[in-house]
Amino acid sequence: MTRIAIIGSGVVGSATGKGFHKMGHKVIFYDVLKDQLLPLLEHGYCISENIKDVISKSDVSFVCVNTPNNYGGRKQDLSQLMSALYDIANVLDSIRKYHLVVLRSTILPGTMRNVILDYLEKNCSSQRGKDYDICYNPEFLRERTALDDFMNPDRVVIGLEHKNTKISSRSPSFPYLLLKKLYGQLTKNIIVTDYESAELIKYASNCFLALKISFFNEIGMICKQLDIDDKVVSQVVSLDKRIGAYGIVAGNPFDGSCLPKDIEVFVSFIKKLEIDPDLIGVALRINDLCKPNLSSIDSVIV
Repeated sequence: MTRIAIIGSGVVGSATGKGFHKMGHKVIFYDVLKDQLLPLLEHGYCISENIKDVISKSDVSFVCVNTPNNYGGRKQDLSQLMSALYDIANVLDSIRKYHLVVLRSTILPGTMRNVILDYLEKNCSSQRGKDYDICYNPEFLRERTALDDFMNPDRVVIGLEHKNTKISSRSPSFPYLLLKKLYGQLTKNIIVTDYESAELIKYASNCFLALKISFFNEIGMICKQLDIDDKVVSQVVSLDKRIGAYGIVAGNPFDGSCLPKDIEVFVSFIKKLEIDPDLIGVALRINDLCKPNLSSIDSVIV
């Protein structure tokens, strides 16, 4: 049994904590919003409103706070994540025992190395690799089926500072081995890579889903113009095992708390690399055309 802290108990944090609890681990939930914690308490889960309490009573903390976008969708807002990091840094300096910090929040490539590590190096006197370690473990959860998706993952991605990172023998557990032990109960498909690759894998996955949904919405528009039943076309195309049935319902744009914001901020991110995001940008434009017919398409959560 591993002692696990969940920092940020929204959709992703709740599913992550409930999943580990279901697997037999000891889980304690934390969130700055009491409204997120009360339903968990009512269902018998352990909660705390004190972040030092949850970290000191755990071996590993999963950080699942929101990373929304601002400035008209052009920039990722890391304020909630940095607020959590401020508290985590202070607690790490006070607990005097090894602790593993695992980020689950969606972040742009380069954020772990250039923002997260930089902040901890400057604001935490504890020594990384000896007193604590930090890794990136992006989630791939749909809003309506988050717990089921957690319990039945297609793959688990673990991002380390370097793919073949080695830490001090004084640390009681290599981060990969601890996470492999946790997730090994759910899947053997565990991929270990560097921070940047793990960060981009998350965005590439979300962008592909957005493109697929928008593609079938465009096919739906063509079918309507030609008086063809789009459901027949989409369903038959989805029988190709390389394609599948997710996101093929014409008239349903991608929506929810994650896909729209992730695609918008990623388009802005790649423009800064002086790359013209034609294909991904088209997905956004098609999505806007479908919004008046907003329906119940599942969303992939960040």
